[in-house]
Amino acid sequence: MAESTIQLGVIGCGWAGSQAVQAAKVVPRTTVIAVADIWPDRCQLVAKEFSVPETYEDCHNLLANSQIDAVYLATSPDGRLQMVLDALEAEKHVLVQKPHAIRAPEILEMESAARDAGKVLQFCYFMRHFPHNRKIRAAVFNGQIGDPYHARIFGKYNSIPPLNQNNRWLHAYGYKGGSLGQHYSHELDLAWWWMGCPDPMWAFGAKHALYPVYDGPEGPAEDYFTGIVGFEGDKTIQIDCSRMNHSDSPTVVELYGTTGAITSGKISRFQNGEFKHEEINELPDIPHTELRGDVPTFFYEIEHFAMAISGEVEPDVSSTDAYAFMKILDGLYDSAKIEKQITIE
Repeated sequence: MAESTIQLGVIGCGWAGSQAVQAAKVVPRTTVIAVADIWPDRCQLVAKEFSVPETYEDCHNLLANSQIDAVYLATSPDGRLQMVLDALEAEKHVLVQKPHAIRAPEILEMESAARDAGKVLQFCYFMRHFPHNRKIRAAVFNGQIGDPYHARIFGKYNSIPPLNQNNRWLHAYGYKGGSLGQHYSHELDLAWWWMGCPDPMWAFGAKHALYPVYDGPEGPAEDYFTGIVGFEGDKTIQIDCSRMNHSDSPTVVELYGTTGAITSGKISRFQNGEFKHEEINELPDIPHTELRGDVPTFFYEIEHFAMAISGEVEPDVSSTDAYAFMKILDGLYDSAKIEKQITIE
């Protein structure tokens, strides 16, 4: 498909949706012509801030707009599957915010529908698209740290959202709205992607609901999650993450290899009794547009989506990766619920 301006509609005008509109307005290949949200005030606020001409309260009315080529779904995951299927039936390309689904098999339904519709289906994990993170992946693939065998993640968000009709999924356990699924799945995906996306084999997790504000049947979502996942080739990823932690320790995302490590965005080596750090000088694999000044959070991801629609690149995150990664999340959440290590089928 020749490069052309993609008419984009954004469904969901919360933080993620507003960030998507901001980014898509800057991406040279896209223009936002409509937004939708069940909360009219929020919808109008985003439309006014970014000069979006059309607004809808019902997402199906946006999907019925024949001028729209593609949609960005920034809605909660409990209604995600049907919304993706509806968008594909309406012949739109689809970019799906995370958490991509409630359970992994839903990804397969989305993939099948996209294949039948002949449309591009891309899943969000925006950190993959930052040019420096792509250079890190290239460095790992080119053997700069030897064989990667383990990754370690520690992070804290320190904010518990209020409980309301729109935020219930953030508080009910297993809906991927706690500290792991909602916040640090980004870093977990990034480390897994740097490692080469090996197939998950087993998971062991533990959770702490320290400040529960929800007492429904699912139980409260986790405020702190710790876990380890085992992958093919005896590779492992360890994660500790929270949305309320009284420690001021910095965020850590590190990948360890047999001859070096990725830490603080550089290659680290211990040689002759001291640590040495090397800048990463790999060439980026995707020719993104270079912007002056601040770059919107989702800029590179949405530009990649536009390039995928034009047939220049494969969607990233692909359905294959989204399905495997959702199995990782399912495994960790299931293990923490029963307090036992589980095998990931």
